[in-house]
Amino acid sequence: MTSSVGDTVRRCAWPGQTLRRAARVAAAPLAVAVAVQSAGNLGFHAMVGRLLPADGYGALGAVLAAMVMLGVPLGTLQTAAATLVAEHGPVRATTVRVLRSVGLWSAVPAVFVLAAAPFVREYFHLGSVLDAVLLAPYLLVAALLAAARGLLLGEGRVEAVARTYLIGTVVRFELGLVLVGPYGVSGALAGTLAGEAASLVLAVSALSEAEEGDAPGRRLRLSALARVAVAVTGLFLFSTVDLLLARHHLHGSESGAYVAAATVAKTTLALPAVMISAVYPRLVVAWPTPGRLRPLLTGTAVVVGPALLGAAMAVLAAPQLLGLLYGGGFSQAAPLVRTLTAVAALTSVVSLATYAALARRAASIAVPWLGAGAQVALIGAWHDSAGQIAACSVAALVPTLVVILWLEVRAWGKAPAETAQADAQRVDG
Repeated sequence: MTSSVGDTVRRCAWPGQTLRRAARVAAAPLAVAVAVQSAGNLGFHAMVGRLLPADGYGALGAVLAAMVMLGVPLGTLQTAAATLVAEHGPVRATTVRVLRSVGLWSAVPAVFVLAAAPFVREYFHLGSVLDAVLLAPYLLVAALLAAARGLLLGEGRVEAVARTYLIGTVVRFELGLVLVGPYGVSGALAGTLAGEAASLVLAVSALSEAEEGDAPGRRLRLSALARVAVAVTGLFLFSTVDLLLARHHLHGSESGAYVAAATVAKTTLALPAVMISAVYPRLVVAWPTPGRLRPLLTGTAVVVGPALLGAAMAVLAAPQLLGLLYGGGFSQAAPLVRTLTAVAALTSVVSLATYAALARRAASIAVPWLGAGAQVALIGAWHDSAGQIAACSVAALVPTLVVILWLEVRAWGKAPAETAQADAQRVDG
């Protein structure tokens, strides 16, 4: 078993050059691209909301919400692809095998969505069956794009991924606004699909630049996907379950106030989430090597820094943000924004620690599930007001943060040889 661990370390020997290259490629381009994408998304909604009637914009929002729900499985694909390349190195055969597998896997649900288009149209009260039909190609393209971005991130090609966000934003904004006039909701959705397709073309073009290589191609394994899915889904639940429960337990203005405050607060998670996608492959590469604690500390600064900065801005400008986004109806929610923003900022630390656990294939990826369960239990017992629910989120966050930080700092602080011996003893046992 020791030889197996040694093989793993030798297999990751290529990471020395990857770490140096990744260190030279700052995450700043990705941060800028995502900021542009977020601004473009807000602008797109603002313009389309003025061009469509209220009912049409509501229908568009329902379909776009369905697209957003794909974020969890797509995040799983992206992270699994990044892990594969970070562990085994960039090989064109691996790229082909991964994209081919993802295309085949996603074709099945895409066909199902296509067949169910009439039912989707009726459920969401869409004006045309085409609005529902467009969900099928979107699912296929988005899945391939997530895998392609993961492959690029695994190589440390952050700038290439940033370009895919930029081109997708530009195409969606320009084409969507051109088409929404004559074709309504269908035009806006077609522009959204075109933006994803343009991003995919750019990502595949960047991947095609990789050398053939002599190493055999690798494929995504279901076990790896399952492991990533546990981590990604647990983090999703941990960061959103309070919002779902607040909507269930609260009524009237309190419900609206919590949703408004949580929406403002959770925007601080967007940039750290993207930074984690850039940092994570470096953690995979660094785990079997000496000095692996440094990439973890560097990654912490890259991820948590923007989160704390965004949180500070949201805390200071809470009344102004609420007024800008929602008018004067939720001015009383400013204290709630401050509490939930602090929770969101510290949740980014939990997210990074969970990805650190994923990089070393540890069982501690399940800690956010325990945190989500604690929220459910606490909010189930105390939910008389928005303030109580926010307090329950804080109460669940603190032990979750302490436990996962203790586990990861302890593990990453050990020498690689000591870790390899412990892994071998665990497997032999």
